[in-house]
Amino acid sequence: MAQKKAKAIAGPASQAKDGVEWELASQWAKGWKFLKWSVTALIVIAFFVVIGQGFLYYRMFDDVHPGLGYAYIVILALILGILVGRPLISFLAMPVAARPPAIVIDPKNPDPKALAERLKYDLKYLKMLDANPLVAEERPAIAEGIARGRALLDRAGRATNADALMISADLEAFEKEHIEALLKPLDKQVESLIHAEAVGVGVATAVSMNGTVDAFIVLWRNANLVARISRIYFGRPHLMGSLRILRDVAAIVVVSRALEDVTDITGDVIGGLLGRMGGLVAGPLMDGGINAMMTLKLGYLAKRRCRSFKGWSAGQAKAISEEALEGVKKESGSVVTDLLKACGGLTSHAARATEKALAGSKSAWGLVQSWFGGGKPAGA
Repeated sequence: MAQKKAKAIAGPASQAKDGVEWELASQWAKGWKFLKWSVTALIVIAFFVVIGQGFLYYRMFDDVHPGLGYAYIVILALILGILVGRPLISFLAMPVAARPPAIVIDPKNPDPKALAERLKYDLKYLKMLDANPLVAEERPAIAEGIARGRALLDRAGRATNADALMISADLEAFEKEHIEALLKPLDKQVESLIHAEAVGVGVATAVSMNGTVDAFIVLWRNANLVARISRIYFGRPHLMGSLRILRDVAAIVVVSRALEDVTDITGDVIGGLLGRMGGLVAGPLMDGGINAMMTLKLGYLAKRRCRSFKGWSAGQAKAISEEALEGVKKESGSVVTDLLKACGGLTSHAARATEKALAGSKSAWGLVQSWFGGGKPAGA
């Protein structure tokens, strides 16, 4: 008994160092939670600011005539219903994909039960792929994969720890040959779609000169992007995963509206340094580039959720976010290049129009001066 008490007393003293580490981890967790709630609060505030902008337009039309105010609300609701509501309904109408289990398989010492659990999910996933119209031509290969997966599952159910290592290698080869190979064409379609939508959002928001219009464009294009990704994979995440995707869309819309003022200020500063045309081009291009990058990240996160082949857990959140950022880095140069090419023609037209307008105004002013004898003396 005395020995037990002595051990109980000695324990905390021996874990003092660990206690400090846990205290630091606790403080970090509290700080991270505070940061997340602060960002959420800012998004909510900015959301109400966007709503306020729409209300200001309503008041502007209502001051002219109450009928115009009601007409504005009806037209806005119809536009939102067609361009935003329809893709969201299409997204929610997709079948809920099988939820990947958060299984960690140790490559050196795999657990046979974990292998069997993963194989059960692989079979569910193959059945889900079998229902996808985009891979209808691959149904014989899918049937073959299901047969092989069942045989492998039977082996895993009877396996001992000594057999688990070989089954783990067979499982990895099975997933590459019978699942990843089927997903590669779909992945290419989704990545091409994400790239095109990012460039489209960037160009549209660079050309637009109004933050509220920018927010509407970003909402429309991002909602459409999510819906099309879910159609390609023929599935969407479960309820919480779908709500998180929609939350990401809402956050990007709000941020795109809030960044309008920042890019305008940047354009003014650059305009002061490089001239008026430099400012007119730099601000909108920066706005379009930021919106394009945010669309890229949303696309890769939506791809990861709708693809639903790998597990998504709190422990994997950091790796998933890094994976999405890697995708953004990989595509960012190409997207910005395409954005500049698309906007280059517009900005050159704008520059030529400005030069013509300035030249025309100078000619007109010179003509007026000649009427009143106000010409400049020679050599001035």
